[in-house]
Amino acid sequence: MARPIAKLILPALTLCAAAAILVGERRSPLRHRTGMDQAGMDQAGMDQAGMDQAGMDQAGAGPARIVRNLVLGALSMAVVSAVEGPVVRPLARRAEARRRGLAQSLPAPAWLRDAAAMLAMDYTIYLWHVLTHKVPALWRLHLVHHADLDMDATTALRFHAVDMLVSVPWRAAQVALLGVSPRALQGWQAFFFLSVLFHHSNLRLPPGLERRLSRVLTTPRMHGIHHSTVRGETDSNWSSGLSLWDHLHRTFRLDVRDGQVQIGVPGYRDPAGVRLRPSLAMPFVHQRDAWLAQPGHPVRT
Repeated sequence: MARPIAKLILPALTLCAAAAILVGERRSPLRHRTGMDQAGMDQAGMDQAGMDQAGMDQAGAGPARIVRNLVLGALSMAVVSAVEGPVVRPLARRAEARRRGLAQSLPAPAWLRDAAAMLAMDYTIYLWHVLTHKVPALWRLHLVHHADLDMDATTALRFHAVDMLVSVPWRAAQVALLGVSPRALQGWQAFFFLSVLFHHSNLRLPPGLERRLSRVLTTPRMHGIHHSTVRGETDSNWSSGLSLWDHLHRTFRLDVRDGQVQIGVPGYRDPAGVRLRPSLAMPFVHQRDAWLAQPGHPVRT
């Protein structure tokens, strides 16, 4: 009886933490909702204060945007469940049973090997994130995530299912080569999920706390800079869990004020272009230059 209960503790704690993040970003938002960009509002003859619900949904700041992100997230999770799980879990069991991989080769107790494996997983995710921006074929997929016109916890789910599919070989290599045990894999997955939800959230933290926390963890303000329409800002803050890797590689930034950050990419500012159907088709059709602003949709440079 105790063992089944113990297995439920980590998922329960993860759900509680996720709920706290969702509540927190509603009560203490970091950024104002984008709504429509200023040019779009001028053309429509509306100001931000007077924007009605239909206008907000069209722009992606209302329930329609949340539903889109949840649908994209559900499709991505289906891929993780159907493909990634069956691939990586046997590899983790084999790594532990045969003491294969980097962490398993350490002359250390199991808990220390697991800690080393989780640390190595986090670092190699940093490397994968850089690749999704620098390799054109991967960026075609990852662009769906960055095209969101607002950023909150639902953005953490806004990944194209094929983006998740092509990451499976990388994840399999991580588990096999790093020697990630089933315990370390489960622990890292819980940490990674909460971290991604947290740093994509629109949660405002006290400035002093955020500065101290960002020395170790990826924070909402830090990752908001990574989602900026300014490419020089997007090419920073690649960490997805521990922020140590950005400090190590000198890609850490926290020098952009909250009100300055404009979320998204310059080439996809039209709300119609980031709805569900265009988002699903985005990797497979002609793509505009994501960093070239479109007429009528000015962006901060």
